[in-house]
Amino acid sequence: MQHKIFAVKKSRILIPAALITILVLVSFLPSLRNDFVNWDDNLYLAHNQAIRSISWGNLKNISTSFFLTHYQPATIFSYALEYHFFKLNPFPYHLTNLTLHLLNCLLVFWMVYLFAGNLPIAFLVALLFGVHPLQVESVAWVSQRKTLLYAFFYLSALVGYLYYLRRGLKVKYYFFCLSLFTLALLSKSLALTLPLVLLLLDYASRRKFNRRLLIEKIPFFTLSLLGGLVALRGGYLATVFYEEHSYGLLTRLIGASSDIIFYLYKLCWPGKLSAIYPALLIQEDPLYLWSLSGMIILFTAMVISGRRFRKVILGGGFFLLTIFPAIRFLPLEEALVADHYVYLPAIGIFYLFAQGVFWLFHKKTKYRFPIKGVLVSALTTIIIALSILTWQRCRVWQDSLSLWNNVLQNYPSIAKAYNNRGEFFLGRKEFALALADFNTAVQMKSRSSHDPTYKYYYLNLGNALRAQGKIEEAMGIFRGLIREAEEYFMSLPLQGATDKNRVLAAHRKNIEAGAYFNLGNIQDGRGDQSQALALYLKAIELSPQLVYAHESLGALYAGQGKMNEAAQEFKRAIEIDKSYLPAYIRLAKVYRELGQEEELIRLYKEAAGSNLDFFEAYNYLGNLYADAQNEKKAIRLFRKAVEINPASAAACLGLGNAYLTAGRNKEAIIWLQKALTLNPQASVVHNNLALAYYYAKKFDLAVKHARQAVESGYPVSPKLLNLLQPYSK
Repeated sequence: MQHKIFAVKKSRILIPAALITILVLVSFLPSLRNDFVNWDDNLYLAHNQAIRSISWGNLKNISTSFFLTHYQPATIFSYALEYHFFKLNPFPYHLTNLTLHLLNCLLVFWMVYLFAGNLPIAFLVALLFGVHPLQVESVAWVSQRKTLLYAFFYLSALVGYLYYLRRGLKVKYYFFCLSLFTLALLSKSLALTLPLVLLLLDYASRRKFNRRLLIEKIPFFTLSLLGGLVALRGGYLATVFYEEHSYGLLTRLIGASSDIIFYLYKLCWPGKLSAIYPALLIQEDPLYLWSLSGMIILFTAMVISGRRFRKVILGGGFFLLTIFPAIRFLPLEEALVADHYVYLPAIGIFYLFAQGVFWLFHKKTKYRFPIKGVLVSALTTIIIALSILTWQRCRVWQDSLSLWNNVLQNYPSIAKAYNNRGEFFLGRKEFALALADFNTAVQMKSRSSHDPTYKYYYLNLGNALRAQGKIEEAMGIFRGLIREAEEYFMSLPLQGATDKNRVLAAHRKNIEAGAYFNLGNIQDGRGDQSQALALYLKAIELSPQLVYAHESLGALYAGQGKMNEAAQEFKRAIEIDKSYLPAYIRLAKVYRELGQEEELIRLYKEAAGSNLDFFEAYNYLGNLYADAQNEKKAIRLFRKAVEINPASAAACLGLGNAYLTAGRNKEAIIWLQKALTLNPQASVVHNNLALAYYYAKKFDLAVKHARQAVESGYPVSPKLLNLLQPYSK
């Protein structure tokens, strides 16, 4: 088989690969027109300070930090590269996701072919993997870059391992596989299952289980163990696993079985797909009990079939091993099933399906020709139907409104969808619609009183009321949250200091801090500064990381003339979030009023180093470096300034002057002309254009602008006038 696999003609590989590429690109084409959505995209991109710079210092920070409780430095670095070149333009991010998905499809095609040595099977598996609508969430949702990236390295590692098996256990393929596994772990912790899949490939390849085989897996299992420990650390930070001891083994098995049945059902019948699915407690849904029985039957059938057909063990085992870290052993309130969890595991099911189709296609019976015709027609219909569903599903992810509308159309009882749609309306200043959604969210979620996180929806409800001018109603909401939180903390000693209570207490504190902050904001707006001060301080006491409270408190101090106190609060806000631009702007104003020039320059440099869109910082530093005759830095800073504010005549003038000093007359003329267009009365621009045109040997234009500078009263250099004298008419 080895000789046949590697001796196949290129045309036999390129044609199915081209078909896969075309069908996948067509199916996912609408995703390239999508915007970001207000579900993690804002956290990963717009509010993520870690992607603002690709400096070595920031790369070190990315490599040593959790983000949203996950360790995913490779993923965050990919965002940082895109932000560096494209800022927050959605198209490049979606294009990268689609490109990764396409590469994964081709890797699936080659991986299956390397193992099975059968091009039709490899083609069918890759095609189903590529166009199935269950994959849309991983591709159309920018925040799922981690799934696509880890799958890319994971599949590449498997291809490398198959080369290792097929080409005489050459060590270069072994280390290639190990390196790619490391990158997969750096993208997403779900990659930790790879060592078990490698053993599965050994078994399916009929490799003898000996000492060498086990020793060569030690580095993989070591990396997997480290990745698992890191993932558990992130899970602890997320407080997901609290009170796991309160659930019995049977309950966990039922929960896990139900998830597996759910994914199998969606792979077979991808209807009513949703970004969020309803989460029913196990004891509330009798179907969960049947799921365990169903899983036992399926697992038994897989084992029995595997005695004769190792490919059954390979396909079923691949699915179970890769889905294992994502299945539910805890009946938590939040839904734990999601389409993106089955992105990679789906390969196992598609492999079994393709093997079954191939067996049926070549089965020798007197009806073999009708069977072949039916199979080809059915497969063609299935692929076309899946592609159409994928096209339609991509459009669901067009923006936040279409996404949450779709969720609520399929499952109108999901409170989080109402809340998130309300946030979208609130951002659009459609306050009446936002208020309606927030009201619905709190009414639905309040039925689950054991889950305190729905109180965050009350904060949104209060803000929507404020936006509509219903201040007293909003204050009633915030005071009610404070009262409930205080009652909870009074009862806490009686309940005991369990992990669950610590989690709930943290949520309650954050909610209470938000309520105090909003009340402070209202009192501040009313001019009651003493009351606002007390409320801001209470919010900070409860949640010291509440950046908005520090900024508002600093603004209050500044309004009272307490500049030093204001500066401290703005500094604290920046320490908490180095990407929080309003704090930089306010702190810069304080430094100017205090006359602290050195501190101001240091602040501007920090803002520029964080790649913030702080026009004032770049323009100021540009002038500073221009005065120091460091044209290279001045040009870079002025370019950033005009990128942020193209309508600034001062920044265009500064950039033109920097180019002029650097001897780059062509660029100088372009930017000085822009400055003149923005401010036709600026006589200094005429003067500098005269100089630039003189150096460019365009003497008529130089004379023209010199005259205009003189006529407007600008003290043009006598030396320049003398130089232009021979060209004056």
